[in-house]
Amino acid sequence: MIATESAARPLSVGPDIPYALHEDPTGRMTLEDFLALPEADVPQATRPLSRGYTDSAFWLRFTLPAELFEADALWMQLSPVYLDELTLYSRVLGGDAPQERPWQHREAGDRWGAPDDDLDYRFPVYAFAPPGPAGEGYEIILRVRSTSAVILVPTLWQPAAFLGQAAWTTSFWSFYFGMAAFSSALAILLAAYLNSRTLWSIASVSVVYLGIASVQGYVTWILGDIWGPLQHYLTSITTLLTYSTVFWMSAEVLNLRSYAPRFYKAALGAVGFSLLLQFSIPLGIYAFAKNLQIVFCLMIAVMAVQAIIRLCHLRLLLSADGAIVILPALLAATGLMQELMLQGYIRFSPVLFGQWQFVMMAIMLMVMILVVNRIRDERRMLAEQEQMARELRVEREASFNQRQFMAMVSHEFRTPLAVISAAVENLRLLTAGWPDIAQRHDRIQRAADRLSQLTDNCLADARLTSDTLYLDTRPVDLIAEVRAAAGLVEMSELHRLRLTVEGQPAGDETVTIEADAALLRIALSNVLDNAMKYSERGDVHVDVACRDGMVVVAIRDQGNGIAEDQVAHIFERYRRAGSGGAYKYGAGLGLFVSRQIARAHGGDIVLTENTPQGCCFEFRLPVLPVTMPATMPATMAEE
Repeated sequence: MIATESAARPLSVGPDIPYALHEDPTGRMTLEDFLALPEADVPQATRPLSRGYTDSAFWLRFTLPAELFEADALWMQLSPVYLDELTLYSRVLGGDAPQERPWQHREAGDRWGAPDDDLDYRFPVYAFAPPGPAGEGYEIILRVRSTSAVILVPTLWQPAAFLGQAAWTTSFWSFYFGMAAFSSALAILLAAYLNSRTLWSIASVSVVYLGIASVQGYVTWILGDIWGPLQHYLTSITTLLTYSTVFWMSAEVLNLRSYAPRFYKAALGAVGFSLLLQFSIPLGIYAFAKNLQIVFCLMIAVMAVQAIIRLCHLRLLLSADGAIVILPALLAATGLMQELMLQGYIRFSPVLFGQWQFVMMAIMLMVMILVVNRIRDERRMLAEQEQMARELRVEREASFNQRQFMAMVSHEFRTPLAVISAAVENLRLLTAGWPDIAQRHDRIQRAADRLSQLTDNCLADARLTSDTLYLDTRPVDLIAEVRAAAGLVEMSELHRLRLTVEGQPAGDETVTIEADAALLRIALSNVLDNAMKYSERGDVHVDVACRDGMVVVAIRDQGNGIAEDQVAHIFERYRRAGSGGAYKYGAGLGLFVSRQIARAHGGDIVLTENTPQGCCFEFRLPVLPVTMPATMPATMAEE
């Protein structure tokens, strides 16, 4: 006997109302055959019907006693809706000859189309009026058969309670599918626009929402039976695709192609395997395919655990994207619990059985957050790239204009400097024998030579950094070029040039190399000029030697050395270095231009000594001719 007050809440057949159950493996049993069975073949059951994937038909028999009604109707909801065939037989108990009363026959199920029920709702709902004063209640027989999982949870409601619950659940699922439609459309549009594999994987999860809509009965409820068993096939198709698409999405989001390539390949294999399993639906082996998919997904789940452990080891799960891996793991756990319920290993619970749908909502929300964050990051990245491109363009234009200006100014300086030098030479002849005036002429000449050297550096810099560089190489006597470049040293009253070859005072020796004489002289002059600039007085020692197939020109001064924090920058353009912050006059081009010239010839210039007693720079140039193309890209002149 069921307590009367229990009717105030929904009652479930099984836990609240016991029923008799019989399994028909052939599926050919009729109502008369079932009624003729002995009681021993129809045992009592108190759990919801849950038998997994089977081809058997199941018969359930129970009664609704009159005390449940209390002068009000009872509505019975039959769920889930993905059962293929669902037949309801009912008749009133009590009165005269109850065994002769006819059975009322009603049909529902995915293959049936729109259910023959009493209420326009997404689940089949049948209304039972109070049996009347002489009635003892209703006798109910249900026959169920399905190619999907066989689950049946008949629930009895009072009309007011059912309407309230239906209004709430309809509002909830409307919000659910609205969010799903928005996130799916956003993912598909972004995937098509950006052609991103990650976004395509996120978009593929949208098929799961279509499956949830089928499981919840919305497809047939909205579209009716105009397309026949559409909801039936959508349920099967999307069920086979659910886990593989979630695995694929997780692999793409976490970039497991780099961190866990085995799991990534397995996830892609799961997608392909799920597509092949679709052929099981028309072949009538869907139950076998679903069980095979469960085994395959369990194997991938083990690999997923290994991938998660690896990501934890690499501390990648601390990122915002990494949190999404928890949701597929939770989905796999709820899916495993669902399968155990289907097979009857654990007690069936409608609440726990539907948890995977809410996990999918959490995945959906996480994906939306992820997509928004990625859009924001990509926009910021694009803005930064555009800003960098603008700055680079401005810098290139400024650099080009600077080179053009320097080349123009330097070229225009050469003629007046030549006139000044010629005038000074003429004045020397006119004032021969006047020592005081001769010293003034020497200072004028040194100033003109220094300005001429700066002009040459500017021209060389513009030439070295142009789009193409042409070296006019020919046999050059290196000793003669060193003497020519040391003209400023020889004119100085405070410095003296000491030129040696292999450590011995230079005589009439010659060292011939293939080089561009004009550029080589500029490079040597720059280093010699620095040797004078950074030493108040003393010797400037130049030694020419051959070592390891290279000609080495070592230039040593007697200055105070270079500050340690400046050594790394002395060969940069427009950088000047000194000792203790004592910077000398100059444009900061000398060493930069000298190194570019040396490298253009296949050599280099390096600082080999830096002491408080002086510095030593070494030119290292190849002895053999340098094989150079007629034009050389300017990038060879870069550091």
